[in-house]
Amino acid sequence: MFGKVFAGIAAAGVLAGVLATGAMAAPAATSPTPTTKQRPAAKDAFGGIVTAINESQLTVKNTKQGSKTFARQDTTVVVKGRNEKASWSEIEINSRVLVRYETRDGKLYAKRIHIGRPHVAGTVASVNGNVIAIRTRDGKDVKLTVNASTKYFEITGKKQRKPGSLKDIHAGMRLIAAGSYDSSHNFDAALVAYRSK
Repeated sequence: MFGKVFAGIAAAGVLAGVLATGAMAAPAATSPTPTTKQRPAAKDAFGGIVTAINESQLTVKNTKQGSKTFARQDTTVVVKGRNEKASWSEIEINSRVLVRYETRDGKLYAKRIHIGRPHVAGTVASVNGNVIAIRTRDGKDVKLTVNASTKYFEITGKKQRKPGSLKDIHAGMRLIAAGSYDSSHNFDAALVAYRSK
């Protein structure tokens, strides 16, 4: 059930732009978001969530293809947003990344890494002022901090959404948020997407 909720959010194509650039993706009706069906599958590209990183390599997990570990090279390029130059140190655990890589001697070497925004998903436990407490699928409790600039939207159907608000969020609801972690490992939410049913 949980997976189906977020499959619908992903199918709506609205989070792709947010996670990659931090900006609200345009509605599909006016500006279609490219999908994997429209792009040829690249053998040298792998997208997913960063689960481990050190100075010499990073591990990325993809729900369909499992995990892959990529070695850092002197020539590895890191970008974020709309191809803005970034550094290896800006890659964080839970960041969504797309890695272009090459294979040599049975090892994967990162050529280019595009950093998206970290995101969390889970079931709402409580809403207290500007803090939304959620529990993730793996049982972790995370506090989402929202503010006046946080954007909300409700997924109403495939490729359909409407503006929402904090008052729509309640215990038991499943949601996904894009943003960043603070020094206390709380999550500052820039965007919150949810289904009311």
